[in-house]
Amino acid sequence: MAQRGVAGGEPIPLSRFGALVAQLESVVASARQKPPDALLCFDLLSELSSALDEAPKDTIQLWQRKCEDALQSLLVFGACRPVRRLASSAMGRIIQKGDAISVYSRASTLQGWLVDVKRADPMACAGAAQCLGEIYHLFGRKITAGLIETSNIVAKLMKYHEDFVRQDALLLLENALEGSGGGGSGAAYLEAFRIIMRGGISDKSYIVRVAAARCLKAFANIGGPGLGMAELDTSMSCCVKGLEDNVSAVRDSFAEALGAILALAMNPDAQVTKGGKKQNVSAKKFDDGIQKHLILPFVKANGANAKKLRVGLSLSWVFFLQMIHMKYGTLDSELQNYAVQVMEILQGNGSPDPHALACVLYVLRVGFADQMTEPTQGEFLVFLGKKLESSNYSGPTRVATLRILSYLLRSLGEVPSEFKDILDNTVVAALSHSSANVRVEAALTLRALAEVDPTCVGGLVSYGITTLHALRETLSFDKGKNLNHELDSLHGQATVLATLVAISPKLLLGYPARLPNSVLELSKKMLNGFSRNPVAAIAEREAGWLLLASLLASMPKEELEDQVFDVLLLWASPFTGNPESYLSHIQDWASELRVLSVAIEALTAFIRSFVSPIIATANGGILLNPVLAYLGGALSLISSLSTKQLPNLKSALNLFTTRTLMAYQSLSNPMVYQSEHEQMLQLCSSPFSDPSGWEESSCLKFLLDKRDASLGPWIPGRDSFEDELRAFDGGVDGFLPCVWDDEISNFPQNQ
Repeated sequence: MAQRGVAGGEPIPLSRFGALVAQLESVVASARQKPPDALLCFDLLSELSSALDEAPKDTIQLWQRKCEDALQSLLVFGACRPVRRLASSAMGRIIQKGDAISVYSRASTLQGWLVDVKRADPMACAGAAQCLGEIYHLFGRKITAGLIETSNIVAKLMKYHEDFVRQDALLLLENALEGSGGGGSGAAYLEAFRIIMRGGISDKSYIVRVAAARCLKAFANIGGPGLGMAELDTSMSCCVKGLEDNVSAVRDSFAEALGAILALAMNPDAQVTKGGKKQNVSAKKFDDGIQKHLILPFVKANGANAKKLRVGLSLSWVFFLQMIHMKYGTLDSELQNYAVQVMEILQGNGSPDPHALACVLYVLRVGFADQMTEPTQGEFLVFLGKKLESSNYSGPTRVATLRILSYLLRSLGEVPSEFKDILDNTVVAALSHSSANVRVEAALTLRALAEVDPTCVGGLVSYGITTLHALRETLSFDKGKNLNHELDSLHGQATVLATLVAISPKLLLGYPARLPNSVLELSKKMLNGFSRNPVAAIAEREAGWLLLASLLASMPKEELEDQVFDVLLLWASPFTGNPESYLSHIQDWASELRVLSVAIEALTAFIRSFVSPIIATANGGILLNPVLAYLGGALSLISSLSTKQLPNLKSALNLFTTRTLMAYQSLSNPMVYQSEHEQMLQLCSSPFSDPSGWEESSCLKFLLDKRDASLGPWIPGRDSFEDELRAFDGGVDGFLPCVWDDEISNFPQNQ
């Protein structure tokens, strides 16, 4: 089958591609009487796209003009979005694979139609705009002369009531900006910028606001042609405002735009001036851009949208760092200079804000550490380590620094010699810090170091045991001004010893044979022979329970089986007898509850190791009955304290309650504590029956419908780390990281 050609009367072979073009012409011809079926058009265009891959250039050129005319006619008759997308893609590809000279006439024809048409069908306008955008995307540098006309067309389409027309108008503008590469006239770019700023970023439809943000990012990608520092500054301020939008897609788009524009402003040599030329080297650098648009908005964030703004600014930080590194060639070694500015966010905060801490950690990991090569990661490790020597570093800043040090150590898989030289004055010194969060993070950093370099575990364990014995001796008579420092050191050394106990069985070199018994004896001494000083006694008992919990959770149970009954007796003192009599001797209720919470953690570890595996056997009751008695005592303590309504006790009591319920959950058969079910149900349901007395709880959110969660329905992000950042609600009910857990949360929460 053949068709008579136009030139010379030669027949043109009707190839598969030609047959599909002919079918398309037939569909278009009948569209004047009846709109074409969308599914038929979709299938036909899908086959046409496949035929374009296979057809030789000569065949495509024979049918190119007919195919272009048919595609344009189909678009201006009005087609649904999937059909518009396929038709626009086919238009660009046929020009790309056929005769590229056709791009000028086709772009001009589409522009002419969009200019001349009055109030046309919205779908037709959207289709023509999408097709013209595809041509700009592929051939923008060839048709920059039409950029001013295209800007006028976009301004016209932005007046349409239908949001999808306005969206496609801005997508056309984005493609025109990206495709032209900054080579058009300054007037065209200024008009495009005006359209974005006056209507796009504040449009009532979120899909249009997303498209406007993408246009701003496109401006940054091509060097901001025609824009001065004032325009860049204004656009960044609008982006910061957009980070408070209710729709996450809008916030993400503005975050990318802010990062890209700031990166351009910090690299004025890359800015394009009139005529597509690069800016001269004397251009003013936007030195205060980071402080003005990334740090100050974060620090000042408050109200209902504060967390949305913070997450958006964190993403902007990452996009900014990725742009200056990958596009503008900032060296790995120079990236670390920005890290100090990121951590400025946490300076000045005496009490850590968990959400702010999570945001800073996200930027440090994704924006810095993950972009660096291994040698630079080693330099970054030493650089951050030395920052810990500064006396004016706030507690939250130290927590962030220590957490990222742990990540860097694991990423490197080795400990640089320069880091070993500063270890004592930085990480080890942090074990005596006044903040429990800092001490725990320092212990986790030493845990990471031991995992990377197992040869140091023996020395660290010996040092920890010796130091704890010495501190106990000191505490027995120390009542002076150094007491608080000694107590902090005791907790820090116990915490690091607990972390080393936790990882020792998993190390390739194993652990010293005397380790379990040495730690157990030390723990028993702290729990049975604590100081007469009530303040020191609290610290000793907490340290003792901490060591015992780590030992029970980590070591093979065979190591402790011969002493299991001696261990079981350790819980008798706090959890048996009359709770009122026990509580009458307590002076510091909050501290005592903290100790009891750690004691319950140790009991939970005991249950998981010794009780749950044998709970169904005949002799399981030998260990089960005392455990149930201890748990019942804990419930009695909770009931007694709940009725007293003591001031400043709520947070500590909630933590103790949660730990107790988790201990019950560790028992594999819930019927063994059937008599406590009613009391436990009352504890679990109290936040629902009396919500006014309870703060927002991240634990309870898992029970709620997603539509009721404060962060809204969750949409997965780019990776698990970003997902966790977005889902992190930053409540005050979080736990300190559990040092014997296999997987530590990416973002530490504080009590």
